[in-house]
Amino acid sequence: MEKNNIDFTHWFFDLDNTLYSANTGIFDQIHKKMGEFISKNLKVSLKEAKFLQKKYFIENGTTLHGLMINHNINPKEFLSYVHDINFSIVKPDEELNNLIKKIQGKKIVFTNANISYVKRILTNLNLNNIFDDIFDIERMNFLPKPNLKTYKKLISTYNVKKGILFDDIPQNLFPASDLGLKTVQIYNKKLLKELNGTSKKIDYITNNLNEWLQKWIQNN
Repeated sequence: MEKNNIDFTHWFFDLDNTLYSANTGIFDQIHKKMGEFISKNLKVSLKEAKFLQKKYFIENGTTLHGLMINHNINPKEFLSYVHDINFSIVKPDEELNNLIKKIQGKKIVFTNANISYVKRILTNLNLNNIFDDIFDIERMNFLPKPNLKTYKKLISTYNVKKGILFDDIPQNLFPASDLGLKTVQIYNKKLLKELNGTSKKIDYITNNLNEWLQKWIQNN
């Protein structure tokens, strides 16, 4: 990584599969609960529910947004149900925590999850007192990433001068790039193939956030 001497005013971090690996078991639980919720509320088979779950996620940024648009699902009921899971499997990464503490500038979690879920995860990661704020799905008015309106609201809310965004989904980085933020993709090998890919809008790609931050801190 080249020496940049850039002082970012704001550092935005996605949560799942960015600050920790949700592929270790959290997503398995959530996906199961989503399938159950959709099957029950739309009165469809579990197979059809799983199809809709994936379809809406790809087309709308979140399964929830697709359910809201197409079926008028109550978002708080959905989130309450699918986040009723075992959080104890999430463990802290003290090396990452120490690196994040060293970052100069505002540090904000920017996620399609809701605030109660974020706080549970951050507590288990020992990161709950490190971030300056959380910009969650409710503050987005349930317009999830990668909706451009949400990114404009994000930048306006914090009066961002020089910002950088970390996310594992390429499409979630594109609007940030369009609005002048630097972008870092945390490569997720389990990401749906429909959502993966490369783009000139992504400034950096890494499969290890710890290594990326360590190099950045050393070079800046």
